[in-house]
Amino acid sequence: MHRLELHCHSAEVSVCSTCPAEQLIAQYKAAGYSGIVSTNHINRGTYQAMEEWPWEKKAEHFIRGWEALKAAAGNDFDVLLGCEINLTPMVSLTNEQVEHGWQRYIPNDYLIYGVTEDWLIKTGDMRYMTMEELSQSARDAGFLIVHAHPFRVGTRVMNPDLYDGYEVFNGNHNHNSHNELAYEWARQNGKIMTSGSDFHKPNDPICSGIATNERICDNKTLLQVLHSGDYRLIWNGEIR
Repeated sequence: MHRLELHCHSAEVSVCSTCPAEQLIAQYKAAGYSGIVSTNHINRGTYQAMEEWPWEKKAEHFIRGWEALKAAAGNDFDVLLGCEINLTPMVSLTNEQVEHGWQRYIPNDYLIYGVTEDWLIKTGDMRYMTMEELSQSARDAGFLIVHAHPFRVGTRVMNPDLYDGYEVFNGNHNHNSHNELAYEWARQNGKIMTSGSDFHKPNDPICSGIATNERICDNKTLLQVLHSGDYRLIWNGEIR
């Protein structure tokens, strides 16, 4: 079966990652994967040194991280464009903004699958959206929005109607994501289930993703597969 990673970060964009593109690709190839979805962070950390840049320049910086992974991958390994978004505003909020739905910092992260370069550039700084606005924007574009590690300590459970799915297994060994709770929550709410290694560092385990009979070479196919349920979860290294 073909293995596809759904949650990983490279050092070119995600400042919390210490694994550059070439090393990340080499490790996933060695682990027997056919491809990855690059889900680098769109959050305050990514842009901490470039907040004065216009959004288009910020988006181009993000896209170059994906391009670095593709360049390292060659023709025998697939690198799809995705992202992981945190909606924390970087400025003090007025009462009017809070009433509009903006929230002070909470460690909620949202994985978007199906992402295009055009959407990233034209949408603007989605960090300043409300959850409702982000969900609507992603769905209007035909993408899927998945709550990453929804039961990790400190994460806030939001209205399930805002999500297409939940990351039911998160393999990051630095956190307890209470994966069994996430699995049961997704099952009860009839949502798409995903699995991701949440890979950041060279010694992080590569242990998650989905397994399919056919190789997933592009985002269109990925969305079709996730909607269909025609895949199996990779859960702590085991296909189940």
